[in-house]
Amino acid sequence: MSATVDVDNPTPSQRAAAIEQLRDKLSDEVNSYCSDLDIWRFSVARQLDTEKAAVMINAWYEWRKQANVDDLAVAQPDNENPVPCAVRGYSAVADANVTAGIGVDDAQLRLTRTLGGGCWHKRDRDGRPVYIERAGRHIIKDIPKTSSTSGLIEFHVLLQEFLTRTLLPECSQLAEETVWQQVVVIDLAGVSLVALSHIPALNMLREMLARDQMMYPERMYRTYVVNAPPVFITAWKMIRSWLDPRVISKIQILGKDHAELLDQIPAHNLPSFLGGSCKCSHMPGGCVPSVPLGNYPDLP
Repeated sequence: MSATVDVDNPTPSQRAAAIEQLRDKLSDEVNSYCSDLDIWRFSVARQLDTEKAAVMINAWYEWRKQANVDDLAVAQPDNENPVPCAVRGYSAVADANVTAGIGVDDAQLRLTRTLGGGCWHKRDRDGRPVYIERAGRHIIKDIPKTSSTSGLIEFHVLLQEFLTRTLLPECSQLAEETVWQQVVVIDLAGVSLVALSHIPALNMLREMLARDQMMYPERMYRTYVVNAPPVFITAWKMIRSWLDPRVISKIQILGKDHAELLDQIPAHNLPSFLGGSCKCSHMPGGCVPSVPLGNYPDLP
């Protein structure tokens, strides 16, 4: 495939040709499992290099089969499985917080209590789901004590499967076109130098990012890191070394002035603590409940 193809704006014929070329490299078993969108995502992740993309997608397929990923209990409209994190503004599942109960294991509850708070909070201006994480409020030192790296990755896989199976189909239906990526906002308000240099937690993050890039490529449209303090620059130099250049190109580091979030997300869909007008006052904990902030009554 020609290196001159703009993978972010391909013509229909260029996209079709890339999909066909990669399918020619795959077995019938893998081909029957993959949608054209799956093929395209892996092609883009490897800049249309079919040999590298084939290696990547075969590893993805083997992992999904060996880990029984398709059998995960993911919250969907036709079941009563619990949500993996707080959710606001979707019809596929009701607005909810994580609570102890059937289907929520103790490991997930312990991990959630150490996290600063995460929530899929409505949509951006183009209909993509928005995930907000209050990473600056993570109780970093407790995460390695509470969860293993494999446990953290399993939790992240559950989040990604919920996005893929539940939220993206709803967003696609509303947009009347295929919506296949999310927008992520990482809020570093409250983060400390100690947290940014906690080696055990950083090692867990590195492993999680490696798995995410290999198994869920091109699911992220844009990531905004907001309220980033000057000390974050040191940590970012290390973190970016773990990331694919294409992933890095989609990440914007912002300080306290993050008004451009409103260019991506309408004010009524953006929490007030990020410069929007939404407060989700109908829900305990508001827009993004946080155990460390003491506003997650469902998880005392």
